[in-house]
Amino acid sequence: MDLGLKDKVAVVAGGSRGCGRAISVELAKEGAAVVLTGRQPDIVEATAEQIESTGGSALGVVADMTTTAGALEIIEAARRAFGAPDILVTNPPGPLPGDDYGRGFLNCSDEDFLRTNDQFIMSQVYLTREVIPSMMEKGWGRLVNIASICLKTPHHRDPLVLANLRVGIAGMMKTLAEEYGEHGITANIVATGPFRSELAEDYLRSQNVKDEAYYAQEVPVRRWGRPAEMGALVAFLCSEQAAFLTGETIRLDGGYSKSLF
Repeated sequence: MDLGLKDKVAVVAGGSRGCGRAISVELAKEGAAVVLTGRQPDIVEATAEQIESTGGSALGVVADMTTTAGALEIIEAARRAFGAPDILVTNPPGPLPGDDYGRGFLNCSDEDFLRTNDQFIMSQVYLTREVIPSMMEKGWGRLVNIASICLKTPHHRDPLVLANLRVGIAGMMKTLAEEYGEHGITANIVATGPFRSELAEDYLRSQNVKDEAYYAQEVPVRRWGRPAEMGALVAFLCSEQAAFLTGETIRLDGGYSKSLF
């Protein structure tokens, strides 16, 4: 299937490791020029080189997507290298190794909430604000946010701060879908379950989780998700074929969530 992404310009913020890397690789396979970001120079460079070694177009940018300066740096780099972005995928950095949010509401500090708001809400604001005008001019754009299944079904084991603030992303993306749909811009969320990635493994180690198979037992398909499966879904959401799909939170969790909607 031709997804219609040839010569599109895609920014994958948080696109150098794990599921983010799989998204960057898949978009490049479909012919998009990809600007991928991260905060570890060696990993960012390696992912960009991986894409280019297979004939794709990629640029790695080391920047912090949770700041206004970082967001501007990312989008300006894309404009200089390939042109104004047609696609924005945001894959926020968290939870990070060492984070311990599962302490209950009264034990979460103001700093916990403020920092997480920057990670998940403001990063989306900063980056989206930079790309919307040019998408409107082109009459075409794709916004995709990578979130967590805790957005749909918060669980007592989920980091409380993350579960609360991710709901704000759902409201924002729904609003963007409504406001900019007439300009050919779609906005969707992928709510993920447990995926096997470097970041997930780092986090589990930091939380002293010994039996990783325990999480898979709660998933109906009895396994963790594979990053390539994430890449395939996101590429479809960015495609011409998905032009009528917007304002949705799509669960990619192997059936983990028990809610109907």
